[in-house]
Amino acid sequence: MGAREDWWDDPGDDLVLHPPRAEPAPPPRHPGSVDLVATVLLLGAAVLVSPAAWFAVLIGQLAFAACAQPPGCTTANNDAGTTISSWHLVLTLVVLVAGVAGSVGRRARRRTGWPVALATLVGVLVVFAAAVVAIQVASGGNLF
Repeated sequence: MGAREDWWDDPGDDLVLHPPRAEPAPPPRHPGSVDLVATVLLLGAAVLVSPAAWFAVLIGQLAFAACAQPPGCTTANNDAGTTISSWHLVLTLVVLVAGVAGSVGRRARRRTGWPVALATLVGVLVVFAAAVVAIQVASGGNLF
């Protein structure tokens, strides 16, 4: 009977009253100058490709001049060509503005900006390809 049992505070228990504090997360690293150069080059390429793509779509409107040959085009097809050229311009501008804003926003939050810039360049090329296909279909295959 001489030993006292402290079942609530056994020396073998590892009672942690205060858990250790979590290490604070290090501040985000700045992406660096390589990312800045890549972002600027990709966005610059997208901006330079855009007028060239628009001019190519504008020249693609000559496919409707070939409508005098059989099988011929209707007036609705000519209107479709005008619509395609204007919507190509609008969609290209939307992609460019969204891409530049996204890249600048990511760089401001200290994140890499080149993936958004690359997506912007690819987006401009996809809009151009879609416009060329639409002109091809609307002109009845007179583009190529």
